[in-house]
Amino acid sequence: MKDETGIGLRYCGGCNPRYDRVAAAKKLMGFFPDLTFCPAEPGVPYAAVLVICGCPSRCAGVQDLSVPSRALVRLSGWEELLPAKQALERLLEERTVKKVLTLTHEEVLEILPHRPPMLFIDEVSSLSPGEEITASYHVPPDLPAFEGHFPGEPVLPGVYAVEAGAQAADLLLLSLERHQGKIPLFMGIRRANFRKKILPGDRLTIHASLKEERAELGFALCRAQILVGQEVCADMELSLALRASSSP
Repeated sequence: MKDETGIGLRYCGGCNPRYDRVAAAKKLMGFFPDLTFCPAEPGVPYAAVLVICGCPSRCAGVQDLSVPSRALVRLSGWEELLPAKQALERLLEERTVKKVLTLTHEEVLEILPHRPPMLFIDEVSSLSPGEEITASYHVPPDLPAFEGHFPGEPVLPGVYAVEAGAQAADLLLLSLERHQGKIPLFMGIRRANFRKKILPGDRLTIHASLKEERAELGFALCRAQILVGQEVCADMELSLALRASSSP
């Protein structure tokens, strides 16, 4: 796993560059001599990813990256050099002061209302409440769903992968003081892509980040990714509602 204080680099294809992308990127990196810059890999968390495009169309693909959209810093020309520098400085400063938590399995159970066999979070290795989360889940070979999906060639159902992403998003939101004690409700799937089978015994890494929130309406839109090793198995955007518990 890469150091999360590093900065990932993602270049566009360079089909029609209108400026020297490499020179601009090197100039920007020169402002941060103590940071590590490296090619952005799928499934690896970074403090930020510098997306370098040769023109304003910004066609560089970023869907496989495990960073929240606010941590994507765009550079599409020399005129964006200083704004990109300021954006990186802001992200790094926020990272040094923000609260990062871990959660044991017992602490996960205290927050989520889910229980086996429909609990898909074992523990949380990194949680910035209301911003991003990294959790894990070991897929048990005896999960009841494998008896019918599919006999002789078991594969984790896609809806289970979506539920795992939703539960990570639930933890992300329920860890905020204003949402503590509420019930998370699944409102919808804005998009979901499945790229690789999830098999019995796989250990999943689950990333989720907040894209949009309407706190006054109890609504949130989150992005989630499910990985096995460094391979992205599923990528999705989920809408959630947070409602007050009816329990006394």
